[in-house]
Amino acid sequence: MDRSTIDYYEKNADTYAEKTRYVYMHDTRSAFLNCIDPAGRIADIGCGGGRDMKIFEELGYTADGIDASPAMCRAASEYTGNVVKCVDIKDWQSQYNYSGIWASASLLHLKEDEFFAFFRRVKKALSSDGVIYFSMKADIVDGYDEKGRWYLGFDDKRLRRILSENPEYEQVKYWITGDNLKRGIEWINVILRKVR
Repeated sequence: MDRSTIDYYEKNADTYAEKTRYVYMHDTRSAFLNCIDPAGRIADIGCGGGRDMKIFEELGYTADGIDASPAMCRAASEYTGNVVKCVDIKDWQSQYNYSGIWASASLLHLKEDEFFAFFRRVKKALSSDGVIYFSMKADIVDGYDEKGRWYLGFDDKRLRRILSENPEYEQVKYWITGDNLKRGIEWINVILRKVR
């Protein structure tokens, strides 16, 4: 992940965690959880303040959080009571097989080569029939925002590239949602399943 992006979350961890902690994500989480083993293990990639990780645990799943910002890891650990692994997404190597990988608004901070490398690498971390959920901002181009965060644009062409480079995945669901923080943007949501 880009250094200036990590720095932003380092400086704003408490504010960001508080702002996003109670964002409504029930429908999206349900779509994801309906695809995985009810007793499964979930990796929450870029877990931020720990919102989803905590709910997964409350629902009976084992959830492992990772984040690149040490301050975010501390905020998530305090909120969930769990240890959060502080590691950059591009360097993450799993020690478990996961029923699901949850990457809500996190992969969008990767550079293009890191983004596609992520999907090649995490196949080894998914159990048979395991799924990956990820969300990306709609209608943006690659570049930095006014706060110094890197964003990767996403479209059908990039989705087709994921699937063509990784025939082990099939697309399960693709849908657009509004922004729950009312910022006037839309989100692309994707669920992929490991089928071989």
